[in-house]
Formats: sequence, structure tokens, C-alpha cells
Amino acid sequence: MKIRYSVASEFDCVYLINGAFNERAENVEYPAMSPLYVTALPLKAVLLPYTVRLLAGKATGNADLAQCYEVAPDHFLVRLKERHNYVYSPAHAQAITPEKGLAPAFYRAVKSGDLESARRMMTKELSDAVDDESLAAFFAPYSDIVENRFSDLSGGFFLINKNTLKGEPFSFEVSGERISDITQD
Repeated sequence: MKIRYSVASEFDCVYLINGAFNERAENVEYPAMSPLYVTALPLKAVLLPYTVRLLAGKATGNADLAQCYEVAPDHFLVRLKERHNYVYSPAHAQAITPEKGLAPAFYRAVKSGDLESARRMMTKELSDAVDDESLAAFFAPYSDIVENRFSDLSGGFFLINKNTLKGEPFSFEVSGERISDITQD
């Protein structure tokens, strides 16, 4: 059995995948019970390189620097965090760099309670069809939004369930630079 990994980082970097140089690590297929070593080589001098050991879809080495999300059976999205040299720099609060685009911006606006901004990103028809409480309740079970990087899976984005850390596929239909519909795939 094989697992497919898509590795994304909060910072500009290149990767060593089991020692082989890669500019991207978006579609890595590997045996489930064999460890996969991903080394992030940052392109900024203030960040330090590090290696994450992945086994069966879980980070088992440097797990505090990697977050694994199961987005489908045998499909895992791995997010790598920044690693700073704390000896020579002030403590840095690690924060996930938000996904770019209309759907992630809409999700962030709803989660932060800025429903006025969220409504400006919706078509009039969709905005009229949903009240503020329903909109907030719809996104309440989710802790993050990530882009679908797997070509064999449906949905443009995964909303990450905060209790299970599993991704649920969603599509955001856009009409005239506004969201006209949100569907779970």
C-alpha cells in the first residue's frame, strides 16, 4: 500500500526527499510503512533547515514543526513551519501563512467574525440566502482551509475539521470575482 503526500511550507524553500533534491514536494507517493524523510532547505538565511520523518501519514520526527492532515484515504497534506535560530534572534511566534485567494480570504473573514467583509466577497444572491448565524455555524467545526494539491481528488479546497484533523473537500464557485456557491464534494 502506498501513501500520497503533498508537502507545503510556510516559507520559501527547496526540499530533499530521502536525499534527492526537489523544488516542490506536491505529489510524493511512498510505501505506507516506510519512513519518508523530508528536509526543508529555507531560502532565507534567518531560517534553519530541518528534517521531518513521516511514517504512515504522521510526523514522527520533528513533529512540532510539521502538521499532517488526512484529506482522503491514503492522501496526506503536510504543512511545515518555520524554524528560527533562537540563539541569535528574538523568539518568534510561529503562525501559519494563510492560503491566498478569494476562498481562503472568505474563510478567514468568517472565522474572525468579520461577516461584513465576508458578505462583500459573496454574490448578492448567496448573501441574501444565508444569515450571519448560519454562516458562522457552517464554518464552526473547521480550524483551517488548505488548497487541494492532489489531481485525483475532487474539490478545490479542504476544510480541516478541528476535532479529527481530517480534511473535507469543498468547492467555492466564483462568479464575477465573488463567491456564488459553496458545495461539499
